[in-house]
Amino acid sequence: MKIIIADSSPLYALGVELVMGKSGITVVSQTVGCFDSLQRAVEGVQGAMMIIVDARLPGLVELEALARFKQNNNARLLMLTDDTDVALMRRARMSGVDGVVAKTAPLSELGEALREILAGGTWRFNEKVSLDQWGAQKTRLGYALCRLSNQENKVLSLVKCGLRNKQIADKMSLTEHTVKTHMSSILRKLEVENRTQLVVALQQI
Repeated sequence: MKIIIADSSPLYALGVELVMGKSGITVVSQTVGCFDSLQRAVEGVQGAMMIIVDARLPGLVELEALARFKQNNNARLLMLTDDTDVALMRRARMSGVDGVVAKTAPLSELGEALREILAGGTWRFNEKVSLDQWGAQKTRLGYALCRLSNQENKVLSLVKCGLRNKQIADKMSLTEHTVKTHMSSILRKLEVENRTQLVVALQQI
């Protein structure tokens, strides 16, 4: 196992290494300061790896870029952020990030998150989030759900039951093409990119 720490602050990266040592994590680590360097570092790794990445890493344009590391290299991903916005945390998790830790969190929390993700688990942001923030996220998705047509709502209810497009088509006496059209409309209205993100988003309300 190799750990790559991707953070533009050498001081913070050093802090992460110290936390790793105190947590009993004795693996080879490498520090990079931008996304291009991270890509090169990942290409040079043979075998298992974990990437600890700053959400504001220079050159990191979209969170989905991290998901590609997971798909192509089977990497474990821990994101560090100084932005406690609930939407960002949710997007990170839906993009394949295994855990999110605030840079303002106690060092003990970072250590616990590292151990959990290295063991194959996940870590959810552990700082207190105000009820107003959660309410705003739920309300936003709730308004989006209200924009769905009757047919789209029926399709969505069957998606929540785990049915695939062909099964939904058979159940609703529609063509599979029509179901795909409804799914595209649902994803657009709810502002999610794929079926997996849709299911995760619905679990938040």
